[in-house]
Amino acid sequence: MSQAAPPYEWTAHPLREHPAKAVLAALLVLGCGVLVGLVVDDPTVGPLAAGGAILFLLMTLNRFFLPSRYRMDEHGIAVRYPLRTRTLRWSEIKQFRHDQEGGYVSPRLRAGVFDTAGISLLFGPHATDIIPRINEALK
Repeated sequence: MSQAAPPYEWTAHPLREHPAKAVLAALLVLGCGVLVGLVVDDPTVGPLAAGGAILFLLMTLNRFFLPSRYRMDEHGIAVRYPLRTRTLRWSEIKQFRHDQEGGYVSPRLRAGVFDTAGISLLFGPHATDIIPRINEALK
């Protein structure tokens, strides 16, 4: 990005952007917790197991249930996920894969399915602003 370009910031919060999916996800998480509680025979351990299952699923799905904050500036792109922060400089990014919903920037030319070196992007309603900015910064 050029020195004159101001930073671009956005927040993605799928829970708010997709209310029908949010209700379905919440019901599935609670349903799985209830099932775990019912499967465990011990009445003192069952509720703990159910709560643990619900907590595990909520932590696993944290990027759906909680907002992620993104920032692009002349140095690179950074994201504050609910449970961690990641930053990549533009000079480090070797590939940018995307569609209209989101994308992935990676410092590797060939990223595999389980690649964690890059940054997963959720565009929300900002795709038309974000995609050209990233493409321009990577030139």
